[in-house]
Amino acid sequence: MKERLKCILASGPTRMTRCGIGPRFSIITVVCGIVTGWLSFKYPTLFMIQSIPSWLFVTLGSVLVVTGMIIYVIALQTFNPGYRNKRLVIHGLYAFMRHPIYFAWIWLICPGVVLCFHTWLMLLLPCVAYLSFKVSIPLEDRDLEHRFGQAYRDYKSRTPELFPTHFIARHRHQKKPHGKAGISR
Repeated sequence: MKERLKCILASGPTRMTRCGIGPRFSIITVVCGIVTGWLSFKYPTLFMIQSIPSWLFVTLGSVLVVTGMIIYVIALQTFNPGYRNKRLVIHGLYAFMRHPIYFAWIWLICPGVVLCFHTWLMLLLPCVAYLSFKVSIPLEDRDLEHRFGQAYRDYKSRTPELFPTHFIARHRHQKKPHGKAGISR
């Protein structure tokens, strides 16, 4: 219970809790969500997306939320043993991006929920979450560098922050097998 209370109240600048910067950027995102949600509800004709059927948004939103929750759970299951044992976690999803839990929330779960509201205004929410993350993440990076030293600096230099760009680029540039064109008999 004490750990959860620390997460909710946020952590100090040099020692992060298990939640990292999550509470810091979540508060701004939640406030933005309340404001944009209220405005969308108050002025539906102004902000509702009329040209696309609602079922399409709900379906896409649901797929994003489910995908995000799967990534979140997998990342959390990988993270928790490392946190308990005070080890830097660099395997599983963490081998492709340094912050898969934040990735799931910012780019999958948050947009998925927003799409279900079918409003243009709330599409600002993932952008606000991302900007808030970018402002807050140096605190977590400093804490991890303090805890793990050169091991974290090396990991940080070779692993992208939120998007598995190295992994995607590596697979895109792999050589395709060469073969003769034409009909084989």
